[in-house]
Amino acid sequence: MPMFPDAWMAELLSRNDIVSVVSEYVRLSAKGRRMWGCCPFHHEKTPSFSVTGDKQLYYCFGCHAGGSVVQFVMEMEKLQYTEAIKFLAQRVGMELPNDVDDEKLKNERAKKERLYAACKEAARFYHECLLSNMGKEAKEYLAKRGLDAKTVKRFGLGYAPDSWDSLLLHLKEKGFTENEIKDAGLALSGKKEGSCYDTYRNRVIFPIIAPNSRVLGFGARIMGKGEPKYLNTGDTLIFNKRNNLYAINMQKGKQINDILIVEGYMDVISLYKHGVENAVASLGTALTQQQARLIKRYTNKVYICYDGDAAGQNAMLRGLDILAKEELKVRVVVIPGGLDPDEYVRKNGKDAFESLKDKALTLPAYKLLCIERACDLNTDEDREEYAKKACAYVSTIEPVEKERCISQIARKSGLSRETIMSQCGATKSSKKEETFVKRGNRREKKDDESVQRRLKAERMMVAYMSLSKDNAMYVMEKMAQEDVQFENEAFTEYADALLMEYSEKDVIDEARLLSTQSASVAEAVLPALQLSDELSDSSRDIIEDCMKTMQADAIRARILEIMNGADAQMPDFAERLMEAEKLKKQLSRLLES
Repeated sequence: MPMFPDAWMAELLSRNDIVSVVSEYVRLSAKGRRMWGCCPFHHEKTPSFSVTGDKQLYYCFGCHAGGSVVQFVMEMEKLQYTEAIKFLAQRVGMELPNDVDDEKLKNERAKKERLYAACKEAARFYHECLLSNMGKEAKEYLAKRGLDAKTVKRFGLGYAPDSWDSLLLHLKEKGFTENEIKDAGLALSGKKEGSCYDTYRNRVIFPIIAPNSRVLGFGARIMGKGEPKYLNTGDTLIFNKRNNLYAINMQKGKQINDILIVEGYMDVISLYKHGVENAVASLGTALTQQQARLIKRYTNKVYICYDGDAAGQNAMLRGLDILAKEELKVRVVVIPGGLDPDEYVRKNGKDAFESLKDKALTLPAYKLLCIERACDLNTDEDREEYAKKACAYVSTIEPVEKERCISQIARKSGLSRETIMSQCGATKSSKKEETFVKRGNRREKKDDESVQRRLKAERMMVAYMSLSKDNAMYVMEKMAQEDVQFENEAFTEYADALLMEYSEKDVIDEARLLSTQSASVAEAVLPALQLSDELSDSSRDIIEDCMKTMQADAIRARILEIMNGADAQMPDFAERLMEAEKLKKQLSRLLES
C-alpha cells in the first residue's frame, strides 16, 4: 500500500471531516457523543451505525464494518486505497502530492492514467461511430435485439468501423502513442515488423466499466455469422476479466437486496431495459473467486441464471460452488424451454422473469435437478443410477438440507425413504454415536468459548496500547517476556504500525493511522478502539488478566497438540506425557495466581 506524506494526509483528513462525508450517504442523528444512522453496508431498521466525530472513526455494531473516512469511501464507492485517497482529495480540491515515497508506483500510476484515458477516448469514438452513418448496420442489429436509443446510450454501446486502423489513427491524433494503444488492448501488432492494426473491426462494442466509472476494456460482438462471436479485451495493466463483472458499475450507490448473474452482455442490457436493473455478467469466463468477492461487497444474496444450453448449465454448476465457498446465499433461476434470459424477458416481460426468481432453486435442489436430467426415470436401471448419484451428493451436505432432499430422492426413484437414508449415511444414530456427537458438540462449544475469550483479551490489549506510548511499550515488553503473541494477524499488523508511530512521536492520530491500514485490519481493530473509552491510562490490572488469558490459551493449545500426537508406540511417548503433566501444573499455577 503506497504511503503518502504525513503532513499531506493529516491535511486531507482534517478537510474531509468524517461526519460530513458520511452524512452525504447516511442520515445521521446525534445521541450522546456519537452520531447514529442505519448502516449503508447492510439492511437494518434500527440504527446501529455510529460515527465518532472526535476520533474521526465509524463503526457498525451490526455488521462490524468500521474504520476511518478512507475505509468508508473505499467501501461505499467500491474503490481501492489509492483511488479512495484521490476521491477524497478531489472532494476538497487538493492536489495529490508529488513526493509519494514509491517511484515505481508513481510511474505505474502515470501509465495507468494514460491507458484509462485511451480507453475512455476509444469508448467515445466507438459510440460516435454507432450514431453516425457508418453505424447503420449496427443500429439495425441492436434494434432487432429490442434495444432503444435510451438503453444504447445508458450502456455506452458503440460500433467499431470495418477498417484496419480507424481507431488507431484517431487515438494517435489525440496524442496517444502506438505502444499506449496496444497496452490498452485497443490495437495489435501485425506480422510485418512495425505494423499495427485495430483490435476490433465491424463489431458492436460493449464498454466494460469499473465501479468507479472508468472504462477498463471492451467486448465486441459480430453482427452476422462467423467466429469468434465475441472478442474481449485481454489482460492489461488496468483490466483483468477475472477481477471484473460487466455492468457492476450500474450498482454504484444503490441499496440492493440481491445481484443476478447472467452470461452475456445482451442478457444484462435486455433485462435492464425491461426493468430488471441488478444484473451483471461474468465476461465470457467461468465465474471466479475474485468476481464472487466483488459481488460480496454489494450483497450476500445472489441469483444465477445462465443460458439453457449444456455449456451454460455446466458453467453455472462451477459458478455455484465458487459462490457458496464465499458464503453467499445462492439461488438458481431456471428458465423454461431452454431460453436465455434475454430471449425470455423480451418475450414475457419483467413480471414473468421476477416470478422465476420467486421459484428459484437452492444449490442442493438444482444439483439434484441436474442429476435427474442426466437419467431416464422411466427405467428401473436409470432410477437406481439416479438414486446412487443423488445420494452420493446429498451425503456431502448439511443435515438440514439433507433431510429435505431425502424425501425428493425417494419420490423420484420409487425407493423407500429408509433405503435412501441408509444410502446417504443418514440412518438414525445409535446411543453410542449420539453420545459421541453430544460430546463433540460440547467440545466445539468449549472451543468456541475459548476463541471468544482469546479474541476479547487481544482486543483489550490493542485498546490499551492505543491509549499511550507508555502503554504500548509496556504491553510489548510483557508479551516478549512471557513469549506471547497476538493470534489475530490484524492485531499484530496494527500493533506494529502503532509502535512505528510511537517511535517518532508521543501522541498518535488514530484516524490517520487507521486510514493507512487495509479494510480487513480496520474492521478487526475498530471494536478494540471502541473499548479504549472504558480504560484508564494508568490501570494495568486488566492487561495482566488479558496476558494471563493469552498465556493459558497457549498452554492449553500445546497440551492438546502433545496429546493428539501421543502414541504409545513412539519412542518419545514417555517424554511427551511428562511435558504435558508439567504444562498442566504450570496452567494450574497460572490460573491460581
